[in-house]
Amino acid sequence: MKERRKHKRAKKYFAINIISVNFDGQYLRFDKHKTNPKFYDESGIDFSPGGIKIMCSKPLPEESKIQMKMLIPDEKSLNLLRANGTIKWFKQVKGKHKKYFLIGVHFRDLTQDCKKKLVTLWKKYK
Repeated sequence: MKERRKHKRAKKYFAINIISVNFDGQYLRFDKHKTNPKFYDESGIDFSPGGIKIMCSKPLPEESKIQMKMLIPDEKSLNLLRANGTIKWFKQVKGKHKKYFLIGVHFRDLTQDCKKKLVTLWKKYK
């Protein structure tokens, strides 16, 4: 199969919070859920200037539009990046004790500042 990515992924674990999901006109904000506010605190596995791979506790539909906050560390500090993305694929994985999902997200609508910071971190870890 031919590789479709423009950039090699940097393998780096980091915290990510999926703030909201919009799929087929249905809009959900997870920070407003009182019963389970950490429902969508997840782990980033790798990233590039074009997208990220996330290990997720729940499946999210392909082509969902998501808002997220990422905390990507470097040797000095944690870098908070806010981004919008579109889920391009997901895959269920069965672990030793439970199942989880891997999802691929394509970035969209990144600000210039966020893109610059993301590229700097990507170059450091690739």
